[in-house]
Amino acid sequence: MSDLDDIRDILGIQPYRGAPTDWEAASQALGASIPGDFRALVNALGPGLIGNDTILLQPYATDENYDQVLIHQERMRGLETIWEAETHSPAVFRTKPTVFDEPGVRPVLWAYSGLGFYLYWVARPDTDPASWQIAFESASGGDWEFHPGTATSFLLRLLRGQEPSRYLDYLQHPEQHSFTPAR
Repeated sequence: MSDLDDIRDILGIQPYRGAPTDWEAASQALGASIPGDFRALVNALGPGLIGNDTILLQPYATDENYDQVLIHQERMRGLETIWEAETHSPAVFRTKPTVFDEPGVRPVLWAYSGLGFYLYWVARPDTDPASWQIAFESASGGDWEFHPGTATSFLLRLLRGQEPSRYLDYLQHPEQHSFTPAR
């Protein structure tokens, strides 16, 4: 069984029947290739709510609360504002992870939460998107966690309780094992 099949089983998901995604246009809008596993995940599930609060995004979703391109662009403006303001602060007060100071490396949003967290890929130019890290940002306090693997393998490990996270461990609880499709 694949990670995607296991996620579908855990969340009890029926096949997605929504409009297909223009992945090439989305990659252009996001400024980075979208990893193949995420394309397969969204093609299979569509955009929606995992458990009570984790929002899986889809490029150009009809509901703007699930529109990956729109929300990514808004979040990038927010991070740029925060990080620019911090450039004049002592290093101890800066929240920008040093990985994003490397040439061309940037966060690309793929999920978020109303509780105040964001999930990104650490997009590296000239690197296979399947090898990008996952970055987690807690909007309260600017805490960041970095995790190995693809979006699907990371999500599956969270659901199984096999991925240590100070913030996302609640996803392992069976009451969080549901998926509500976006409308």
